[in-house]
Amino acid sequence: MDKQKKQSVIPIYAVGLVWLSRAISGNLSSFGQIIKTVILSAVVYGVLRIFFPDKIKQADPEKPAQQPDTQKQAQTQQAEQKPQPEEKKQDEPSTGNAELDAVLKQGAQSVQKIQALNDEIPDFKLSAQIKQIEILTEKIFAYVKEHPQDIGEIRQFLNYYLPTTIKLLEQYVVLQNQGMRMGNIDEGMQKIENMLDKVIVAFQRQLDGLFESSVVDITADIQVMEQMMASEGLTGKDF
Repeated sequence: MDKQKKQSVIPIYAVGLVWLSRAISGNLSSFGQIIKTVILSAVVYGVLRIFFPDKIKQADPEKPAQQPDTQKQAQTQQAEQKPQPEEKKQDEPSTGNAELDAVLKQGAQSVQKIQALNDEIPDFKLSAQIKQIEILTEKIFAYVKEHPQDIGEIRQFLNYYLPTTIKLLEQYVVLQNQGMRMGNIDEGMQKIENMLDKVIVAFQRQLDGLFESSVVDITADIQVMEQMMASEGLTGKDF
């Protein structure tokens, strides 16, 4: 077993007190007094070393001095090697309608794609148009979520207009990233830019068309209410 010595600090503190006390009493003002203090310190230190010798301690072979660092390093390595649990993706809550869930999922993915493509396009005007398309797309799917019976009304929008719009934006990003506008590159970008105004109008009409049945219901309710009010004399001028 290894032996470790532990020196007592009492003799050292005693020497310090000797110097401090003599300094306070003014006994360090001459060279002779300093020599006396050194001698006195040596005597005090030697005497106290007799009464307070070094302590010998057996080192534990099972716990080497570097064990804490080694153990900590091993734990760090184990933590690095341990596979981290995958972050669970939070899906949209199910509506109980499988067809509607699929449509809403496609809608959410489409909106995310439009947002990502918009982030890659620095042109201010074009970016504003794409943002409008994004908002209209969100409103269309929000309506369908509340009125699942009208899913059939957006089939063409879902299967053609929306994916084709995303495809055009993807192509625009590819052309834009060439770093120059000339010839076929410029022509392709210009055609897509001109098309976006028409896309916005089409999306607006798609959204407006979804409210057609609601307007019909509103009109019918108003007519019935007017007839009832008239039959009960509640629509006279004095009312």
